[in-house]
Amino acid sequence: MANSLIRSNRDKTNVIPKPAKQAKASDFDTNAGDNKTVSSVTFDTNLKISNHTRNKLQAMAMIGYAENQRLSVDTAIQSFYEQLSTNEQREFDLQVSTLESRDIKLKSKK
Repeated sequence: MANSLIRSNRDKTNVIPKPAKQAKASDFDTNAGDNKTVSSVTFDTNLKISNHTRNKLQAMAMIGYAENQRLSVDTAIQSFYEQLSTNEQREFDLQVSTLESRDIKLKSKK
């Protein structure tokens, strides 16, 4: 019985299946189709703040100015931005743009 099982694998009449498409080395090149340009990246960071600042952010959220503390920070920054002069807003936008470009460069290397 065991002898017949061994011979069944050696039967020459069995046809070896062929793939529909044969792979080429270029199919596995990871840099070939990697011409994507990233315009923005978003990731979480940590910000060390005092408990007093955290309480103020939470209070903003509790009285309805924002949904949560993260959006409270965004609301405060937007309010600050709107009080800047046109030249100061342009300078602020330039600095933010420079920092965003740095983030894109750092994250796209990984």
